[in-house]
Amino acid sequence: MSEIVTLPVAVLVDAFRWQLELFWFGHRQIYGCAALAKAHAVLINRNEMSAVAATRMVWDIDVPHTICRSIYDLPAAMSIHLADTRLALPLNIQIGLEQVLPQLNDDLILEVVDCDMVHFRPCPIRDVRPNELFVSGIYENWHMFSLTENRYVIEPYFENSGQYYNGGFVPIIGRAATFKRILPEWIAVHIDILNRPLDGNIHWWAGMFALQAACEKARVQMVAQDLCYIPNANDLTSEHYIGHYSVDPVFDKRVYPQIDLLRFPDNPYYNMIKAWITSQCGHAV
Repeated sequence: MSEIVTLPVAVLVDAFRWQLELFWFGHRQIYGCAALAKAHAVLINRNEMSAVAATRMVWDIDVPHTICRSIYDLPAAMSIHLADTRLALPLNIQIGLEQVLPQLNDDLILEVVDCDMVHFRPCPIRDVRPNELFVSGIYENWHMFSLTENRYVIEPYFENSGQYYNGGFVPIIGRAATFKRILPEWIAVHIDILNRPLDGNIHWWAGMFALQAACEKARVQMVAQDLCYIPNANDLTSEHYIGHYSVDPVFDKRVYPQIDLLRFPDNPYYNMIKAWITSQCGHAV
């Protein structure tokens, strides 16, 4: 069995601090001392062109990590022409991975996640074949529609008739070698989509669309699985081991720490978050 390492992507700004704390709390609760070998945070040094770039971990979180340059530090940013440069920020996911992947063994199984995600059960995936990615399939019919009405966004990049992609996204699970193989195209297509006259939502989700195109071009098979619980988007099942609170109306990240714990249902996802909140000193509930 191959080892699995989770890569949460965060930016070293205050808005991400508590998200990384929650991620790491969940990882520690599930894996104990082994958590140190099962996570590596991708920490982007800044979120704005005018911001001072961070050079070290500024938070008291002992998660293994790498401080990564942002899109604003790389030549690739100069080729992006957007009126609202914030729409390019999701590109930091690939830019960060580009700086972390070289230090990882090709045979490692990686789980790439957004920082606003938390494990509440152990990851059940223990192996994945070369040239294959397991992805959460909910995104396609939730807002991607890359197989249907939004196919036009990525069809220009197809070389294999669109038979390898499925509209899935985080968690993205695959071998480090597979991520390394698709990453240059994932970045290039993302930038190209940003420079096309498309809707703002398409620009914001450009990295999600670009992943589909990169896998299609490289003949990397995306395998849709029911991996992730997203409150307000699907129902919690025994198959889910990770939660994405991006649109959670109960644990609303937009108003944290003003969270009413009495509204939390009794289930593994909310119980993990409740345990973390109640462990924090000085957090209002």
